[in-house]
Order: sequence, then structure tokens, then C-alpha cells
Amino acid sequence: MSFPLEAINAVLDRLSRHPFYLGRLPDAVSGLTEFASAIPLMSRADFVSEMQKPGYGTFGGTRTVRMNLSPMGGGLVPVMQTRGDLDRMIASCRTHLDACGIDDGDVCAVFFGYHLFVAGLFYQSQMEAHGVTCIPLGPGEADRAAEICNANNVNILAGNPSFSIRLLESGVRTPKVFFAGGEAFSGNKTLYNSVANAMPDTMLVDSFSLSEFLPVGRTFPGGQGVHIFDELVYAEVIDPETLKPVEDGERGELVLTHLHKEAQPLIRYRTGDLTIKVETPSVFGRTICLPNVVFGRTDEMVKVKGVKIYPSELRTILLGLEELKGVYRLVVSATAAGGDRLSLMLKGAGGDQTAEIISKRFKSQTLISVDEVVISPELDEGPLVVDERKK
Repeated sequence: MSFPLEAINAVLDRLSRHPFYLGRLPDAVSGLTEFASAIPLMSRADFVSEMQKPGYGTFGGTRTVRMNLSPMGGGLVPVMQTRGDLDRMIASCRTHLDACGIDDGDVCAVFFGYHLFVAGLFYQSQMEAHGVTCIPLGPGEADRAAEICNANNVNILAGNPSFSIRLLESGVRTPKVFFAGGEAFSGNKTLYNSVANAMPDTMLVDSFSLSEFLPVGRTFPGGQGVHIFDELVYAEVIDPETLKPVEDGERGELVLTHLHKEAQPLIRYRTGDLTIKVETPSVFGRTICLPNVVFGRTDEMVKVKGVKIYPSELRTILLGLEELKGVYRLVVSATAAGGDRLSLMLKGAGGDQTAEIISKRFKSQTLISVDEVVISPELDEGPLVVDERKK
């Protein structure tokens, strides 16, 4: 997919007159280079600050029909949708439900939360609009939920992957489609394989969204990772240090732009999420993919052996190894020859085999080798990164 110049210029023409963006945006750009240089990046702090003003600041005054409250900036911030916003979301999701073979007459049980959490109503709305009977169960009570599902011929599940396994253990019949969310799924191979083994004939759908951007991307049949709903959002990946776009396939921070949003339209919005973006052959009309979804946050970056490492991304290499406790620390030191030495300290148990698995995952994730993996029963609290080169 080339840069969507026409769509972006339509956004700029509209938002350059919006009270929040007045004087900040040109009404058109000539292409990607000018877009990246002339349009300022926006942070979540910018968004929260405006929403905390009386009447929601310059984002107020839009006629909204749905308001969710999302935890941001130490409090709950309203996330609003107009009727047009909901209609566009539902239309985009309809193309995905069609691709998954979901039909009139299917029955979906939604196990996402409905209290404040945005996903419950989001899935219910799109299912109902598609002619699917929807049962809003919310999380918890696996045994009772199993009885309800089986008594009402539920054949689609939407919820947390770990809870889906409990549902199957409680006797829920295997669905034809499972919509996963709420925790790392396709990026957590152990959890993903557990669900796949429990649902061998089920289409498994991973997804990625933010409260402010709903939806961003989903797994499509025949694809990998999640493909972007590019009729709703434009996705970039930037270097969090230089703030310049990176080449496809390079790690960086996901930046999103609403293409049609009426309530709270956001442009070049920094998500803080670490990802990789690639272009693929068309998958149900989608060509922009996040093959590993998101796998960390762009915080506490450290440069080692010429490569930028984001400590939070290392959580993904520990997923599925029950002998480890998820506590880790990177220690960077200098070799006698002046090069970088990298040690990974882990809390838990495990011998050489576990260390070898971690070493392979580390190189696959970061593209550099770790010099030492140390696993011990205790690891004192402290920073994620200790850079001894600075001493």
C-alpha cells in the first residue's frame, strides 16, 4: 500500500479547521515525506490534558452516542463515538466477519468486560449488526457460562484466551471462531498453542486495538499477525529517539492517524507500543500487517552492540516458560577490548536447556546475541537495565 495521499489530505483539510488543530496543521501535503516532517506528533498526555479541560476542551461539542471511560493519566478519560463513528467501525468489522465465515444465525458469547472496558460493547455491536445472536456474559463463572453456552447453541466465543481454556474444560463446545483479546495471544506461542490444541478446528482471531483507536487490526484467514483496518486508520512506525519513520521490517513505535473519526479525531498519535510493520500481498483487501502485533513499550531504550533494545520487549521471550517468574534485568558492561557485553538476569529455575531457549528467543527478537543468561531463585528489585558502561 502506497501512502494514501488523497485520504490523508481529506483528513488534513477537515482537521486543519478543528479547534484543537487550528494553526497546527497544513490543509494538504505533497506526500509521505512532507506528512512526516510537517505534521506534529501527538502524545497520550496531549490527549488526556485536553480531555481534562471543562467540557472536554476542544474535543467537546461533538454529538456522541457512546462513551466509554478508559484509564489514562492516573484517571478515567472519556472515549467517545458518534453515530457515524460506530457505523464505520461496524462496516469495517463486517468485512472481517464475512472473511471468517460468520453468518446470520450464529450465536456469540462475549466474555469481555462491559463495565468501563470498551471491548464488550464493541464486539456485541458488530455481532448484532451482522445478524448474530449475542449473549453478553462478561468474564468469570466458567461452569455457569458453559451451561448457558451449550443450552443456547453458542458457536462463536469472544474473550480472554486463558479464560477460553477454562470454558472448554468446563464443557463448552468447540466454537467455529474464537476472538481473542485482553492478553498477548499469537505472540505467546505457549498460550496460542494451548488454545489451538483445545480448539483444533476453530479459526483463531488475534486483534489489536486501543480505546482511542477501535479497531486497529485483526488476524484474517490466510494471513499472519494482524492486518490493519486501513480504511479507518493510517499506521506508521517511527524511531522513538529520532522521531523519523523507519523502513518496513524495522522495530519502532506505532503511530496512528484516524482517517474518518468525528469524535476525538487524532493525527500522528504516538501509541508507545513497539512493533514492526510490513507490506504483504492482499489478504481480503488488506496489505499492511503487524506480523508480531505489539511486543513491548518504547521505554528505557538502551543501545547495545549497535542495536536499540527496549527492555519491555523482553517480556515476550519469557512467555510460556513456567519455570521463570517473569522478573528480569539487563546488565550491559564493557569488554576488555572496549566492546559491549550483555548479560540477562532471570528469576526462577531452569538449567542449560532453558538458558538456550532464552538465548535463541533473545536473538530472534532483538537480532543480537546475549553473552550470558543467568537464572537464579532470587533477583533483587531494581531497574530493568543496569548500564555499567556509564560508570
